[in-house]
Amino acid sequence: MQGYGYRSGVWQFEGYGYVPKGTTGVCIMQIFGATAPRASSAMVRVYDGNLVFYRRKVLAENIYDKWFRLNVIHDVGASKVQIYIDGELKLETKDGGGTVHTFKCGVYAQDKDSNYMESRWKDLKVLRKL
Repeated sequence: MQGYGYRSGVWQFEGYGYVPKGTTGVCIMQIFGATAPRASSAMVRVYDGNLVFYRRKVLAENIYDKWFRLNVIHDVGASKVQIYIDGELKLETKDGGGTVHTFKCGVYAQDKDSNYMESRWKDLKVLRKL
């Protein structure tokens, strides 16, 4: 999916993710774009089977080998990010600033990353509130 860069408004990423056992130390979803020196306004990472916001907060435990629904809502004007796992609000936080943002998903190596890295995605949607 391309062409969804945004500068203002309220945007939502929705998708079903799956992370096989053995994948760790990776970012699987991010809001790219922030004020330097940061590069992203939010990151959902996997460490030892847990979904984690950067390295700061566990969002969900024991997610290996099962599908989960991830919703990330970014209100640019309010500088607010909300992260939902399976319909439950897990985190509300300030974004990282910046002027242009993009949702990304996949596998991006972070600290203490595994040799094997994989995430699977289905039913991806990017929505904008008018």
